[in-house]
Amino acid sequence: MGKYDILIVGGSTTGCWFAERMAKEGCKVLVIEKELPEDVSRSYDIFHMGEGEMIQFGLDIPEEGVQPREFRFGSSNMISPYGTYYKKGADSPVIGLHKHDYIMLMAEKAKNSGAEFIYGAEFTDFVYDASGKIAGAKYKTADGEQVAYAKLVADCSGIPSVARRKLPDTSPVCNFKITPKDIFYVVLYYVKYLDENVKPREYDGFFMQYKAWSAPAGEGYDAILGIGGSYSYEYSEEVFNTQFMKNVKYPEYEVKKIEKGMTPYHRSVYSFVDDGFIVMGDAACLTKPTCGEGCTSSLVQAEIAVDVISTLLKEKLPLTKENMWSINKRYMKAQGKDFDSLRPLLMGVVTLDFDEAEYMFANDIVFSEALFGAMDGNNLILKGKDIANWLTQIASGVAKKKIRMSSIKNLVKGLAQSMEIGMLYDQYPELPEDFAKWKAKADKKWEEIGSLSETCDPEILKKLGIS
Repeated sequence: MGKYDILIVGGSTTGCWFAERMAKEGCKVLVIEKELPEDVSRSYDIFHMGEGEMIQFGLDIPEEGVQPREFRFGSSNMISPYGTYYKKGADSPVIGLHKHDYIMLMAEKAKNSGAEFIYGAEFTDFVYDASGKIAGAKYKTADGEQVAYAKLVADCSGIPSVARRKLPDTSPVCNFKITPKDIFYVVLYYVKYLDENVKPREYDGFFMQYKAWSAPAGEGYDAILGIGGSYSYEYSEEVFNTQFMKNVKYPEYEVKKIEKGMTPYHRSVYSFVDDGFIVMGDAACLTKPTCGEGCTSSLVQAEIAVDVISTLLKEKLPLTKENMWSINKRYMKAQGKDFDSLRPLLMGVVTLDFDEAEYMFANDIVFSEALFGAMDGNNLILKGKDIANWLTQIASGVAKKKIRMSSIKNLVKGLAQSMEIGMLYDQYPELPEDFAKWKAKADKKWEEIGSLSETCDPEILKKLGIS
């Protein structure tokens, strides 16, 4: 039993970063992590982080040849469904890192700043004070159930969202379960090309229609061929084998290793805070809408949280939802609006069949270097003149029977819903008492939009018995 300022549930990227920053602010911090140190973040080995984002958030960039760094590479292309057309993305260097090693480096930095870590500690429930407000957490170790009191409990537990899911329905923080339809099941094939003359970096890129990509893999491999999909790993593997590898001609290769992992693909929770509580990272569904990556995108919210929470503690003010509400408002303005308003547009884009997408790549309709080359960090910047040009070219494509009217309807619907979400998030309430009315509008709009899982291939779902 102990008393802390901050108790963090989960010791991966967001949990370690938040722990280090809050400890540097002079807070007494405890991190409880259910895995043992040797098992933390072991679902896959290599992960990528943008070099600019690492600099922005003060993340260490190991020197070349120093663990846990593996490689550095430039921007990747967006590639058409048949691998014919390449559209260059923004010039944003990426660092390839060994995930477990890097997370443990982050944990060590947090410890050096004063944070305490307990591994093999599984969150079981909240501790409440006499007024019924969260005052800490119960957790289970090999020695039995333990209790730690804290002014704030931060859920950084990832997809399980173990603390957030314990909140009552009356909480402003959504307590929904992240279900298989709202998860990207990612399969990574580490490959070695059989022809030694193949230049692997010439094949790097992202295929939006399959949610697949080719990227560097580190020493001993030529590339990672990755794919992500809703519902199950089996669905992702089926798309990879029956569509991606059939339509995109890669040099012959040998699969040396396969890894599997999950990332949430769901709009973010509406509110991150309640009395004595905050949810962060994957547990709050803070992932990039274009690819599902969340390691650095979640730190936008975490940085705001550090500023607000540390100020409140220094001023000896309670960590109530009222006092922390500005975290919600500031995040919506900084990133939340852009992330969530992009989701419905992407849903419209991925409903295009392969021939339609290929035609649009060829004619710079949506899939254009002007668009992808102007990506601002995490967000696609849509300009009025680009949209007007696309509409003219789309009309021509319909007349030539290269684009179906049903696809146009999906694109227009996605664009309209993107704008509606943007306007709704602009109206995010200043105070908690106005939240319920806003939430009702948001719930209705997201019910209309649906989820990316609705764009999955119905024939594959039927084959796999997924309903």
